[in-house]
Amino acid sequence: MPIDRTSAPSPAPPRPYHFPHVTRKTLPNGLRVLVAENHNAPLLSLRALVRSGADHDTLETAGLASIVADMLDEGAGSRDAIRLAEDVGLLGGALGTGADWDASYITLDVLSRNGVDAAAIFGDVTARATLPADGLERVRAERLNEILQQRNEPAAIAGKRFANLLYGTGAYGNSIIGNADSVSRLTLDHVQRFYREHYLPNNSAIVVSGDIDSNDALTLVERALGDWARAEEPPRPNVASRAIDRSRIYVIDRPQAVQSEIRVGHIGVARSSEDYFPLSVMNAIFGGVFNSRINLNLRERHGYTYGARSQFAFRRQAGPFVIAAPVRNEVTRESVEEMLIELRRIRTGDIEDPELDDTKSYLMGVFPATVQTASDIASRLVDMELYGLPEDYFDRYRENIAAVSKDDIARVANKYLDPDRVLIVIVGNAQEIREPLGALGLPLHELDIEGNQLAVG
Repeated sequence: MPIDRTSAPSPAPPRPYHFPHVTRKTLPNGLRVLVAENHNAPLLSLRALVRSGADHDTLETAGLASIVADMLDEGAGSRDAIRLAEDVGLLGGALGTGADWDASYITLDVLSRNGVDAAAIFGDVTARATLPADGLERVRAERLNEILQQRNEPAAIAGKRFANLLYGTGAYGNSIIGNADSVSRLTLDHVQRFYREHYLPNNSAIVVSGDIDSNDALTLVERALGDWARAEEPPRPNVASRAIDRSRIYVIDRPQAVQSEIRVGHIGVARSSEDYFPLSVMNAIFGGVFNSRINLNLRERHGYTYGARSQFAFRRQAGPFVIAAPVRNEVTRESVEEMLIELRRIRTGDIEDPELDDTKSYLMGVFPATVQTASDIASRLVDMELYGLPEDYFDRYRENIAAVSKDDIARVANKYLDPDRVLIVIVGNAQEIREPLGALGLPLHELDIEGNQLAVG
């Protein structure tokens, strides 16, 4: 049979996908346990989810949640930091800790044959961290150095100022890593109190994924964490954004800068939004993938930047929607104009079938690569538990993406995007960009690196 080489073959239909069966159990102390078997490789992934993150930080204690998380491996149970690292290393394991806005996390990946010893270490790090004073000073020194470095990074400055202007000094308005003043004033009492009040079994969940029988996994968790004492759960903080009455420009001067870091955006939506899938497809078309509109416009058509992108930060409460791009100083105004043009265009419903189909095909096509390994599955289960996703969520993921229509895109773009009420934050050479930006006819404010107002145009 002759082969027609004049056209590309049609893609085969997607192969069916079924997320692994999840065994769930709640221990008497309130600890939720989720287990997913995956026998493709002799690996085991352990995850602890503590449902308190940097959203509990205040202006005075900004950075506390992430510092507590960073201190978990400074000693746990009977092990000090060195012994803990050595024992994890002897198991061929990788231990990680961290925090984001919504939660704090402990991760441990090992060979499945070392699961018993790994679970014991994992339990100590989660529920019996020692939080030594010298560990706080070590973590504090590293954090202050990181903050100092970020003062010279325009992208970091732009991100911090954008968040602060949108959310003020409350949750989401500070930086997860804190600032020099807040980190310097944190005491061991702050650290121990946060750990005591938030690292609770009834405020946490454990995920086990990999080459292990579900009943054996439940036994390991009960043995390691069954005696973890429950207490009253901490109240959830409320996150509120500032109202934006009209679009405004905020410039942070970096006299030696040869390019401008631009952030344009406003409040977004929570992860629980019923429009999550239409928003995901809409953002992919607009700025979420390489061949998105904003990148093709600023990079390919105009040559203003090496890359532009947009993102909805889907958090437990409404995170920001933001467009980001570094551009040459001399095209700063033009770049902002093009961003606003694209925002207005996506709201018109001007979407061709091939553009929508290609975007959905990409999102559906890359999905299987994100649920292959034990670690992948564990991460997905953490998301499922943290955001209360339905049990069939990942089985129906591609189906939900495929169901998004052009009408859906126009609807959510009009509902959630407002080009007339955006914050425009620019870190760059004010002397070069101030006058051109004035031609946009928007109020122009100049700030210092800490966000203090210097002048108003």
